[in-house]
Amino acid sequence: MIKEEFKITHYLRLVVFLTFLVSLLVTVFVLPRLSRVASRIGLMDFPDSKRKVHKSPKPLVGGIGMGMGILMSSLFFIPLTDLRGVFIGTALLMIIGFLDDFSELDHKIKFLAQIIAAILMMVSSKAMLISFGHLIPGINFEMNIFIAAPLTVFCAVGVMNSINMIDGLDGLAGGVSMVGFISMGILAYFNSQMVIGLLCLALLGAVIGFLIYNWNPSKLFMGDSGSLFLGLMLAFLSIITTQGGLVKSPPVAPLLILGVPIIDTLRLMVKRIKQKRNPFAADKDHIHHILLKKCNNEVKGAVLIIISISAILSIIAIAGTYFKVPEYYMFAVFVIYAILHITILAKPQKT
Repeated sequence: MIKEEFKITHYLRLVVFLTFLVSLLVTVFVLPRLSRVASRIGLMDFPDSKRKVHKSPKPLVGGIGMGMGILMSSLFFIPLTDLRGVFIGTALLMIIGFLDDFSELDHKIKFLAQIIAAILMMVSSKAMLISFGHLIPGINFEMNIFIAAPLTVFCAVGVMNSINMIDGLDGLAGGVSMVGFISMGILAYFNSQMVIGLLCLALLGAVIGFLIYNWNPSKLFMGDSGSLFLGLMLAFLSIITTQGGLVKSPPVAPLLILGVPIIDTLRLMVKRIKQKRNPFAADKDHIHHILLKKCNNEVKGAVLIIISISAILSIIAIAGTYFKVPEYYMFAVFVIYAILHITILAKPQKT
C-alpha cells in the first residue's frame, strides 16, 4: 500500500513537472521560427506616434507560439473533457486575433468573437459566475441563471479586453498574466482542483517561454491573438476556482489578482465615454504610459512596478483565502486600491 501511494505521488510530481516543462520548451523552440515566417509574410507590428513605444517592427507571433506550447502540453498531460469549451473559444480568439494582427479587423467582429468565446467557455466548460460572495457583511451576492449567464459573458469579455489593453510595454501583459496564472494555480491547489492546477502550469510555462523573447528589449510581441486568449483563460480560471459548492476560494480573490488591468480598463473606458470617444480608442492614458513617463522612459522600471503591484494584490488574495479572512475585508482592499489607482492617475500629467 505504501509503495503504491509512493508510485502515485511520484507519478503526479512527474506529470506536474512535465506539464510545465513541455509547454515552456515548445514555446521557446517555436517562437524564433515563427518570427522568421512572420517577417516574410508581413505579420509585424510597426511603430507609430499615437501610443506605441517601440522603434522597430516586431513579429506578432507570441500568441501563436504560446498556444502551440499549451496545446502540446495539454494533449499529453491534461484531461480535456471539461475544458473543450474554453479551448475552442481560445482557438476562435487566436484565429480572430491573428487576422486582426495581419490586417486590422472591424472592432465589432472582434467583440462578437469575444462574446462567442465567452459563451463557449460558459456552456461547454461549465464556468458560470453565480456569486460575488460576501462583499458586504451579512449579504451574499448570489444570482439566478438569467442574471448570471449574461453577467458571466460581460465579465469574461471585460477581462479579455483588460489584458488586451494593458499589452503596451515589453513584458507587461505577459508579466501580469504570469502572476495571474501562479495565483490561480495556488487557488486551484487550495480547492484540490488537479486538472485546473495542471492547466495553470501549462499556461505558466508558455508565458515564461514567451517572456524570454518579450522582456525588454523585446524580439517579438504576443499580438491580439495572445492577449485575447490569455484574457479568456484568466477569466475562466477566475470563475472555475471560485464558483460552486466544493471550492474554497472566495470570488473576491480574482478581483485582487487581476485588479491592476481591471481597474485601469474601467478607468479609461469611463473617461473616454465621458469625453464622447470610442471606449476602445487608442491613446496614451494607460497606467503603463503614465508610469513610463515617471520612470524617464525606462520600460523595465515601469513594467516591474506594475507587476509588483499585481503580485502584492495577489499575495493579499492568496493569504486572505488561506487564512479565511472575511471576504468584505479583501473587497475593502480592492476598493482602496481602485480609489488610489484612479485618484493618482487622474492627476494632470506633466508632458
